[in-house]
Amino acid sequence: MKRTFLWLEKNLEPIFIVVLFFAMTLLISLQVVLRFGFNTGFSWAEELARFIFIWIMYFSFSYATRNQAHININLFINQFKSSVQKALLILADLLFLIFSIIIFISVIRVSLSTMEYNIKSASLDITMNVMYGAGVIGFLLINLRLIQNIWWKLKNVKQPIKSFRERTGLDRENIFTRSLAKEEKK
Repeated sequence: MKRTFLWLEKNLEPIFIVVLFFAMTLLISLQVVLRFGFNTGFSWAEELARFIFIWIMYFSFSYATRNQAHININLFINQFKSSVQKALLILADLLFLIFSIIIFISVIRVSLSTMEYNIKSASLDITMNVMYGAGVIGFLLINLRLIQNIWWKLKNVKQPIKSFRERTGLDRENIFTRSLAKEEKK
């Protein structure tokens, strides 16, 4: 069970990204064949592909957050000694977390409003919360990944600055996987 959790913690977003990307590619390819080969097609395929793309995008944001792969400019931070750089990196993560929480609350409000007014998609005739749910799940995962990153940095403040800027989060041990691995050995 714990091994499964550890594996999912590392691979949750990539699994969804790959499965959704495959489904979107298959759907669009089928639509192209139907349009150009048989002069027909599905009226809902473009909208569904757009919804799938939005879900892929939010899972990708979460994955980039987990791996600390967002674009950043280090010119200013590099001017300081290592301990100040670490503090600034933690502060940047905290500010990003505050921003993400605000967006998460806003997306929940939009989803509730969509539910209240029963807003539906144009061609699929399903609730638009299928699309807005991507933002809710995406920002929930982003917030969890940011908390993991901040927690790891606070617990490992004595690590070299390179580990704070690690780009391969899959290889970097975080506090949750470490504690679960210790429990598993018992």
